[in-house]
Amino acid sequence: MQVCVISTQKLFGMAVLAFLLLTFGLSLASSQNTNPNSCMQAKHNNAHNTFLKRHLPEGVPVGTMDQNVWGKLLRQIKTCGRPTQSFFHSSQRELVEHVCTKSGGKAFSGNLCISKKPFNFITVRLNMDEGMCGIKSIRNETKHIILGCDKIENVCQPVHFEGNPTSREPDNNLPDCGEAATGGSGSRLFVHSAVLFTVFIALAFVW
Repeated sequence: MQVCVISTQKLFGMAVLAFLLLTFGLSLASSQNTNPNSCMQAKHNNAHNTFLKRHLPEGVPVGTMDQNVWGKLLRQIKTCGRPTQSFFHSSQRELVEHVCTKSGGKAFSGNLCISKKPFNFITVRLNMDEGMCGIKSIRNETKHIILGCDKIENVCQPVHFEGNPTSREPDNNLPDCGEAATGGSGSRLFVHSAVLFTVFIALAFVW
């Protein structure tokens, strides 16, 4: 009876290959969930309504950081499972939506556009260990906002709020929102090609 012995080197190589294939699959799936450029046809027609519910709901508290008041809102709109949430007052809706236009936003990356002007908004962070919408902090912020912009009913509209932890600002050398490719699709293609190349090298290493 023959006993098949796999060397430690091959086992390691197979593990690396499995990891690379998994990484590539997740990266590809992620890229397919969003458009490669801003103001392309939305993949989900309800995306703008979801954005409004999460970031511009009715009854956003004004002038208060009372955790009980904010906790009531989060339970009302059923977003207690989101650890970090940002909100605008309903009076800002037109300004927020204007970011997804040539005059209101600049290309950022992929389908993301960054506002030409800074915005005031509230960021609420939850302590997920506490449950029941346990609020950790409520902070008033002023930053340029980054939004995912897709076309719905022939109008480019915000569908996603992207955090801006490093306070990025618009790059005047980039095109306006929706004007041209932002380079996001190219960078994604480069990443996928690089991963595929690495997979082939790993295959050669194992076999």
